Order: sequence, then structure tokens, then C-alpha cells
Amino acid sequence: MSFKKNLLERIAAYIPGYAGYKQKEVRRETDALLRRHVASILSSVASRLVLSPSDARAVAANPDARFLWDAVRAELDKVAQKIDKAPHGYAGFFDLAKVDEGVLEEVYRHDLSLVEEAKKVADLAAALQSLKPGSPEWIDSLRNLLAQLQSLDAKIDERTKTLKAIAEPPPSVWEQGHAAAQQTEVKKEGIFDKLFKRWRSQS
Repeated sequence: MSFKKNLLERIAAYIPGYAGYKQKEVRRETDALLRRHVASILSSVASRLVLSPSDARAVAANPDARFLWDAVRAELDKVAQKIDKAPHGYAGFFDLAKVDEGVLEEVYRHDLSLVEEAKKVADLAAALQSLKPGSPEWIDSLRNLLAQLQSLDAKIDERTKTLKAIAEPPPSVWEQGHAAAQQTEVKKEGIFDKLFKRWRSQS
């Protein structure tokens, strides 16, 4: 069994119907399946982050607890919105006739990472429910949940960056040469400016 096939099977174990990105015709649906899966997990996490009136008062009375509670809910909302829709910039990935096998493997690594990071978020949120809101243990657990959400947020950004890089063609030889020429001109201007300033100071 190839390592890439193993990656696909591991992702499909979490997301039934996940078919990968090798075939152009199924790329959009595969991407949508992944994002819906992660969004569903985050939605279930949000439903767990609810306080009773008495617990809310206990959290409000503790500055550290209140700050972390608000930070977790804000980060959760941010990540949920980010994963809900495919960002602009990597739509071209869906239209490529063929994607290199090595590149596909990298994308699968990102997808598996998102799924596993989201699961960790869900596990931490479930554990949080067994603790007394406002207690030191609850605050520590909340801090871990915030760190895990931030990790998931970073993984989403890494995946988006990878997909954008695949969709964007490399610069042509002319563009590379033109950019290099512009940099040379800037350097020349810098040298002339220095010489002119030195001449002015001596005159």
C-alpha cells in the first residue's frame, strides 16, 4: 500500500465519500466535503460552550476565566467562518487538468491534519463540560482549548497557502528578468543618491 493511498484511507475513515483530488471532476466536492466535516465538528463544539446563569456569574466574577471564555468563543467563531467557505485565490486548483502526485500528497497531508486538529478541539470541548466553570481546572482546560483552536486556525491558513501556490502559475522567464532589472535599477539609484548627498555635504 502506497503512503498516499494510506493518507486517503485515513481521511476517508473520518469523511465517507472523500475521493481525493486526482480527478478534476471531483475536486470541488472533495474540498466541500472536508470543509463541511470540519464545520460540523466546530458547530458541535459551539453547542457545548454554553453556561447556565449561575455558571456564567461565576465565570464573570473571575477575570482570567472571563477573558479566556471570551477568547475561546471569538476564536471558535473566527475558525468556523474561515472553514465555512472556500477562500478566494485557490479556485484555479479545481480547474487544473493534472496535479503532480507529490503535490497531491502534500494536500492530503493538510486535509488529514485539519480533520485530526478539529477532532482534538472536539475532545477538549467535551472534557471541559465535566469541569466546574471558573475553577482552576476549568481555566487550564479552557486555555488548552484556545491553543488547539489557534493551531487549527494556523493549519487552515497553511492549507489555503498551499492550494493558492498550486493554482498560481510560476512567473515567466521574462517576468523574472524584468523584476531582476528593476531591483538593479533601485540599487543603482541608491548608490547615486549616496554619492550626490556626499558631494552636497562637501560643497
